[in-house]
Amino acid sequence: MRIEEALELTHHSFVAYQLPTTGEIVPMLQVAPSKLDQERLLLVSPELGEVLTAIIHRVRRGQQAMPLVSAYDSLERLWSAPMPFLFQRRCGPEDRAIPRNYIYICLNDALAASGLTGPGDEQLRYTPHDFRRIFVTDALRSGLPPHIAARICGHRMVDTTLGYAAIYPEDVINHHRSFIARRRALRPGEEYREPTAQEWQDFLAHFELRKVALGVCARDFGTPCVHEHACIRCPVLRPDPEQMPRLEEIHANLLDRLQEAKEQGWLGEVAAIEASLAAAEQKLAAMRDLAARHTTVHLGMPDLRGVVARIDSEQRNEDAKGQS
Repeated sequence: MRIEEALELTHHSFVAYQLPTTGEIVPMLQVAPSKLDQERLLLVSPELGEVLTAIIHRVRRGQQAMPLVSAYDSLERLWSAPMPFLFQRRCGPEDRAIPRNYIYICLNDALAASGLTGPGDEQLRYTPHDFRRIFVTDALRSGLPPHIAARICGHRMVDTTLGYAAIYPEDVINHHRSFIARRRALRPGEEYREPTAQEWQDFLAHFELRKVALGVCARDFGTPCVHEHACIRCPVLRPDPEQMPRLEEIHANLLDRLQEAKEQGWLGEVAAIEASLAAAEQKLAAMRDLAARHTTVHLGMPDLRGVVARIDSEQRNEDAKGQS
């Protein structure tokens, strides 16, 4: 929970919840609305219950009821009504609620006493929010679903919870492998058998047949040609810039055929040729774009004979000066 939510816990924050299936009584912790103005319940584990019991025993100091104190909200700049706050301490003759800054001081003092240092031998410094991030990271790495972690942390969006977690590439790889293994277990076993020689040959033959006159056909393996090998109209054709003269010749031929079809009044042929012309112009534009993008300048092989002759001449002049 957030630091402001923890400091607002009172003796009345404990709620008993009865499971509808087994009738078991489960202790819950009622968290008051804070950042998102949403109230939520948290399950009290045995370890957390032991810690909260020790806190209540310390605050009571042998008394039957907990002292009622007022807490100051530094963000809203308001004093709360007297309540039995769990996080309170004795200051002289009166009891006071523990402020947020005091939590930071206690954390830094505990780190200084531990002797733990960072990579540069500097003293470690933690904030209460760091422990919230550590909890989310450990929970997700232990297999807790992200949407459950989001509900526990009081996040509206799962993306916020995932941003809290420090997931490393090794964890991503391991989780992905586990996911693939689970998916394979759900699929029929015959899908993962070794391919036969004929199946492997058909797979290789598909890639051998991808080369066409104007470029490369990029249709998926095992799928037929829906355009009946009319590559100009096909959207999966990857045009080859080196075949631009061939496509320009086809484009000129289409213009001649279009003119003839208009003169003869073949309206259906006109519509078909116009569709082919539009596709050819699109492929030509793609070829020009690829040719401009991949243009290289040939610099030739460097000629070092002049450089060597100049260095040799300078060396001879220096030797002559030294002898004189």
